[in-house]
Amino acid sequence: MRNIKRIIAAVISAVVLGAALCGCSSGNSGSGAGSGDKPLVIATIFPAYDFARQVFGDTAEVRMLLKPGQESHSYDPSAKDIVEISGCDLFIYNGGESDEWVESVLKSAPEVSTFRMTEVVSLLDEEFSEGMQEHEHDVDDHDEHDEEFDEHVWTSPENAAAIVRALGNKAAELFPEYSEVLSSNAGSYAAQIDELDGRFKELFSGERRYFIFGDRFPLLYFFKEYGLNYYAAFPGCGSETEPSAQTMTFLLEKLKDENSVPAVFCIELSSRRLADVLAGDTGLETVEFHTCHNISSDDFAAGETWLSIMQRNYDTLSDILKR
Repeated sequence: MRNIKRIIAAVISAVVLGAALCGCSSGNSGSGAGSGDKPLVIATIFPAYDFARQVFGDTAEVRMLLKPGQESHSYDPSAKDIVEISGCDLFIYNGGESDEWVESVLKSAPEVSTFRMTEVVSLLDEEFSEGMQEHEHDVDDHDEHDEEFDEHVWTSPENAAAIVRALGNKAAELFPEYSEVLSSNAGSYAAQIDELDGRFKELFSGERRYFIFGDRFPLLYFFKEYGLNYYAAFPGCGSETEPSAQTMTFLLEKLKDENSVPAVFCIELSSRRLADVLAGDTGLETVEFHTCHNISSDDFAAGETWLSIMQRNYDTLSDILKR
């Protein structure tokens, strides 16, 4: 991590020097970095990007740093990314272990307005369920990690609605000339999320079975909101490594129990190897539970949103829980 920080610092220094030589401004007051006269909004990951484009609509140009299909936990900013962040009108990021690089960038661009999603919701500590294979931090990373919370806050619809409303307030404050439409957009999208949240609550009412994930588990906020039970192979930010024999045996035994939901779950963009093995050994189906962390190129091109993907989850779960 220290090496990454040094690299970022070197790139930022070069960017600042280049801007000075070219007479360019990296300020956030009408910098003209977006298309035409529109403000430029930069978001790190898909949920931040989707919430921003729903709030801003046509009033701003919204860009996502993470490429569709790219692994988010190993993302490092390019020089181009740093230039865009330094010159944007609003930078939206999640916060947490995967965003440690952000702080180094922002220290050299303190004038950039920011919105951190983890600041507007209640945070949960990382959790390791029974049978889960823990991931290991190297010594330097462990010493530098002051925050040990689970960072996947957007997976809870309740949190997502709160983030959208808070972003709407922030956007209206920064761009008062658009305040009416920004507030309206935020309220409308949050209300749609609230409606889906209510449907999830009804779907999960009285559900006591547990879900088995033959994969990472970045859905702690979702499961805690609805009081659901689970077992998983790896934590949310764990590496997708080969599971131990103990983990495999534990999950197989749980899947044979009548108290488990009759499916093996995996998350989007994963290899599905472990989930498919568990499904094959038990005669069950492998089912995707999309966390909205990132989406495929096809989904991105099709205009999928956080809401449409969570609706897809609802339809899938509604069918499975009837079995």
